Amino acid sequence: MNKIDKYDLLDIKLFNIIENETLKDKEKELLELADLNNIDIKKIYQRYSWLKQMGINPNVIHLRENHKIIYEIFSEYTKMLNDEKIEYYYTSGILSYLLVDKPLERYHHDLDIFINMNDLQKLESICKNYNFSFYRKLGERGDGTKRVMLKMYYKDIFNIPITVFMYVKEADLSVIQKDYFINENGNEFVEYMYNSPEIARLSFSDIPHYYNNIKYYAISLEALYLCKNGNRPKDIYDCSIFADYIDRDKLKSLEDAFKANKPNITVSAKDDPFYNFIFLKPEKAKVLCKK
Repeated sequence: MNKIDKYDLLDIKLFNIIENETLKDKEKELLELADLNNIDIKKIYQRYSWLKQMGINPNVIHLRENHKIIYEIFSEYTKMLNDEKIEYYYTSGILSYLLVDKPLERYHHDLDIFINMNDLQKLESICKNYNFSFYRKLGERGDGTKRVMLKMYYKDIFNIPITVFMYVKEADLSVIQKDYFINENGNEFVEYMYNSPEIARLSFSDIPHYYNNIKYYAISLEALYLCKNGNRPKDIYDCSIFADYIDRDKLKSLEDAFKANKPNITVSAKDDPFYNFIFLKPEKAKVLCKK
């Protein structure tokens, strides 16, 4: 672990003072902490409440260290994609901050990205040249089936994966997301999630953004808002960061487009053109699925 940032140390001291059940005069300790750091006592309490709401124990999670690593992974991964002309769109919690030019605030466990499936084989073949690794892993889908997930890692940082979401673009400019999975009997399927040309136009922007002079592509703020508009505290907080930047007319158009969208369909994965790439070792995947 790197040397702990002074702001992380402040969080640790604040958290431990309030959480210490044997400490009698917490108010005095907090006032001294606030005075020493030239912070209003109300903000001290607000900071503690936010840490609890976000589920962050600063003794375990050091926010500034996490942000430094996230920025590094994002920068190096984006450079690789740009250099190799791989088509992609970021779709992650960090966009809540990057797209509106604000610094990261909460803890981020991973990065999420859409990658055009036509570029996946190339990505797997070149990633080692850029200090990235590429894995197929099985994850829960919540219905007893196992999702085949593509995970990438930077150097030896295995606690912050890059989760690759897969899509293809159709001739009519629609976008089909693909979710490959294995059922309890070991049968392989793929769910096609259709995005109409209108949804694709409003969600997947080809207008580049920039972070630290590095060009990157991402889903739109409006699409991000719909993805994160739920009940999880971190999503609620993220939405509050960029809510004022949303184009409300565009958001309404996107919502209407989803209402008119085609339903998802599920077919045998063996009928999918990317079957051999996704199920590189299907026998092994079946065994893992039954565990």
